[in-house]
Amino acid sequence: MINKPIATMLIIVSVVVTQIAVADVWQDIAGYNYGDEPNPCEQAETLLQEIPVTQYHSIEDKLIAVLTSKTSTQDGKSIACRFLQQIGTERCISAVSALLDDEILCHYARLVLERLESEPADKAMRDALPNIPDSAKIGILGSLGARRDRKAVDLVGKLTISRNAAVAAAAIETLGKIGGPEAAKRLSSMKPLKKLQPTQMKAMVACARSLPPADAVALCQKVLAGTDTPSRIAAMRQLTMADPTKALPVIAEAIKGNDAKIRKGAITAIAETKDRKLTAAMIEILEQLPRERKVELIVALGTRGDIEALKSVSQYVSSEDVAIRRAAVKAVSKLGDADVVKSLLEAADSPEMSATVMQAIVGMKGGQIDAVLVDLLADGNLKKQAIKACVARGCTEAVPALLKLAQEQDPDVRQNAWAGLGALAADDHIDSIMAVVLNIKDTVDLARAEAAIKSIFSRADDRSKCFEAVAARYPQAAEATKAAILGLGAAIGDSNALKLERSALKSPNKQLSSAALRALAKWPNESAVADLLELAQNASETVDRIVALRGYIRIAGLNTAKLSDAERIKMFRTAMNLTTRPAEKKQVIGAMQNVKSIESLKMLQEYLDDSALKAEAQMSAANLLWGMRKSHPAEVMAIAEKLATSKSRTVADKAKRTLKDLNKNK
Repeated sequence: MINKPIATMLIIVSVVVTQIAVADVWQDIAGYNYGDEPNPCEQAETLLQEIPVTQYHSIEDKLIAVLTSKTSTQDGKSIACRFLQQIGTERCISAVSALLDDEILCHYARLVLERLESEPADKAMRDALPNIPDSAKIGILGSLGARRDRKAVDLVGKLTISRNAAVAAAAIETLGKIGGPEAAKRLSSMKPLKKLQPTQMKAMVACARSLPPADAVALCQKVLAGTDTPSRIAAMRQLTMADPTKALPVIAEAIKGNDAKIRKGAITAIAETKDRKLTAAMIEILEQLPRERKVELIVALGTRGDIEALKSVSQYVSSEDVAIRRAAVKAVSKLGDADVVKSLLEAADSPEMSATVMQAIVGMKGGQIDAVLVDLLADGNLKKQAIKACVARGCTEAVPALLKLAQEQDPDVRQNAWAGLGALAADDHIDSIMAVVLNIKDTVDLARAEAAIKSIFSRADDRSKCFEAVAARYPQAAEATKAAILGLGAAIGDSNALKLERSALKSPNKQLSSAALRALAKWPNESAVADLLELAQNASETVDRIVALRGYIRIAGLNTAKLSDAERIKMFRTAMNLTTRPAEKKQVIGAMQNVKSIESLKMLQEYLDDSALKAEAQMSAANLLWGMRKSHPAEVMAIAEKLATSKSRTVADKAKRTLKDLNKNK
């Protein structure tokens, strides 16, 4: 452990060293030119981050010295200003102000003053404004505008008639940013050159934002009387915020008028302003508008969210015009609550409207929306739409009602109900679902139920437990339902499912044994391999042997099966020996491309010249080449050279690509 005297001395030494380093850095900055190496600015930046804020005053003194030194370079002074933007205080104003008449350094100096946000800094910029070059004036005007310095209005106002158009434009913009009554008076009374009139109008709108409503209205109305479209649009929106009542005739005229840009601005103003008088006025003109404008206004009324518009907009939900109906549906979903859900579902009477309605209902807020949808599942005319809406919103509360609908007479309702159950039901609903499944007589419905349960399985936290609930119903199920349960086993693939399949294989009932065989052929892992091989070798019927063999081959190439490459190759060879049919041989060859080993490539090589199998063999080999080119370059090279002459362009291109890479690395 370091004792206290030594620690104190180390701190003193550290401070002294730091101060010496700092002094050297700032001296180097004074003589710095862009491109110099080493670059002292980088070291200065690091030191500035390490030095305590309490020591900034000493750094500020050094930066001021850089600015006031006659030998400092222009680049050095600009860098010093950049650092003063971070740590400068009012103490640096005098030194910084001296740079305002320099066309280059003015930019860096004014940013220091602007950041200080103090009256002395503002005064320094005001004092400099009349005497600095025009190029520097523009920057200072920008800073005074950003500071909203109302003491500068008179100085800035004089520059609005500058012969330099850029300075005049900057001065006009600055008055708008500064705002206040004096700036408004100057802006409204000036008569600038024609090319500067749009700048004047824009500045007047900006200035209006800083005024009391009555004064803002007068300024906006003057802009609206002009011809500059962007400014008129901005003025209309500002007028709407300042005094919606005064804005009513302006907006109404804009919406009825033929100027598309002004109309769009009016629509935006409506959407942004919440005022009941404005709502009432827009409702009044809504019916008078042609189709396109009616759609725009309906959308705007929905966006602004004033419930006063709900009754008027709702009548368009049943419009014969699809565009108007869509706009109304979206607007009503934003304006209304659970009370409008039924009318929205009634509008979903076509595929195109159904999508719009579902999207609108999904976006609705409120705790009662789902409850209303569940109630509407009992509505004879709206069941299908209500199911879709429940699914779209993820309304799991609908599951009990959907189970009842899955037993209705209408086949379309049953179809939608099973689709809904597949999307919304969870693990704890499985037993209730199986109670319904046991009573299904229709094979189509049984297939839908099976699909729904598989969907539930895919989301389940404990899939094996889910299947246990299904399998528990097996003994009392009808044959068709038992077959469906056996089919579900392949979605799980655990030991309990496999046990059920093996039991069913021994059943004298051909329907059940076939269902078990088909399930094993779709098994998701390697646990069914031995069963499938035995069936492929010894099943009494040819079709069963083929189904088993195809399942055996499938698992051999299955990525999720926990099999070594050697085990897979052995299975492929076994399959080749068990069949004389080209279909199964092609299946083997196709599956071999999933086994990325030299043994697989060598086995494929045996079939490259087989007239019946070479197309598949060449493609599988070509797919293996690239991934094995580094581990087995010699073998890959030999096969790639052979495949490069293939009549298949795809095969040849893959082989040539591999050859090119191998030759490049020789």
